[in-house]
Amino acid sequence: MRTLYKRSIVAAALLAVLLGVFVLYLQPDFMLTLADQIWACF
Repeated sequence: MRTLYKRSIVAAALLAVLLGVFVLYLQPDFMLTLADQIWACF
């Protein structure tokens, strides 16, 4: 029972992180800033 509870908490946390990343990718300003920061490394 405890393993199922732990696994469901981890799955919910991962889903929340993935949804957060998806929402950030929908914002063009964030994508432009991210691309500029990555390009600055080179």
